[in-house]
Amino acid sequence: MSKLQTLSGAFDWRAEAIDWPVTTDVGPGLAGVVAAETRVMWLDPSSGELAYRGVPIDALASSPDFEATAHLLITGRGPEEDPGGLANFRHQVRSSRLLPPDVVDLVRSLDPATHPTRILRAGVSALGCHELSVDDDLSGSRQWRELRIVGQVASLVGEICRHRNGLGSRAPEEGCSLSEGVLAALNDRRPEPDEIRALDLLWVLYAAHGLDAPTFTSMVVASCLADPYYNIVAGLSALRGPKTGGASESVLDQLLPLDNPGAAEAWVRKAIDSGETIAGFGHRAYHMPDPRVVILRKEVAAMARSRGRSELFEIARTVESAVTRELAPKGVFINVNFYGALLFHLLGAKPPLAPCLIAVGRMAGMAALVSEALDNIRLYRPLSRYVGVGDRTP
Repeated sequence: MSKLQTLSGAFDWRAEAIDWPVTTDVGPGLAGVVAAETRVMWLDPSSGELAYRGVPIDALASSPDFEATAHLLITGRGPEEDPGGLANFRHQVRSSRLLPPDVVDLVRSLDPATHPTRILRAGVSALGCHELSVDDDLSGSRQWRELRIVGQVASLVGEICRHRNGLGSRAPEEGCSLSEGVLAALNDRRPEPDEIRALDLLWVLYAAHGLDAPTFTSMVVASCLADPYYNIVAGLSALRGPKTGGASESVLDQLLPLDNPGAAEAWVRKAIDSGETIAGFGHRAYHMPDPRVVILRKEVAAMARSRGRSELFEIARTVESAVTRELAPKGVFINVNFYGALLFHLLGAKPPLAPCLIAVGRMAGMAALVSEALDNIRLYRPLSRYVGVGDRTP
């Protein structure tokens, strides 16, 4: 039986074959536990290397195309290897965006002040009622093959954006990309090319990141052989929390009230002295700054400059520098949500919408990892250690 030093993050799955079962270092929250094998993506916590199906994240981010990245994650085939398959995939996810009238009515019946993630959760559940008939198998194998859920979630998020902004319902323009459709719904206008590129970039970077809490939650539900709509609702519920995608909302709530870099420096000092959590810092996997931050920081700087909001970027840089100076020696580093939240905001999103926008990107990784695992997935059933009192006489 092999012993893996998993908590150190130093084991390279690509370089060393292992035989199951294995023993691992285990920490709180299942840290160090090896729960699955995958060909979908590679994340090295010690070097920061991140690749989808062997393609480095830097290469995917240099010319971002979320739909092509989703196809790569789900099928393992790049655009050059399978141009016809990619074209079919684009058509499939784009044509799935026409929502049933009852689902649109449900979204519109809810108070627009309701948190967008709650409306999204309700909308996905309602879609499941329309997509699966009583004769469908409970695991929804056909729905996993067709993956309509990727386009449907994008369309739901666009509808929620319009509802929250007091705009009437409008279906995405036929044939437009997922990013174009969501941006048009968010801002009620045709998006600019740099906006489309920026949203595609965000979704590419958020698409997959190992067995993070939302993805692992989806995997647990999939191991019960529940259909994709149960699965996605469960994953979205985990994504909502402030320790995952919900942190993007907290980043904006903290940064937007700051008037200038000087105020930002003072706020950081006060927050750290009082023990307050600063959103956008800390990561369960990395022992270094999140490597996706370098890509996003550059994109946010360019977008802020082009929109006449350079001071917002300077405020963010001040916060990043001040927090890094104080917390990096303690092993706390910046993560993707810090600049990711700012870029969503520069694209027109108010803070509560940021987790919903992340959800669209995360659909690709969830679908890829779950559909990969369904052929041989086992019911997840970890043990618990009892630490209560001993025998008690009634």
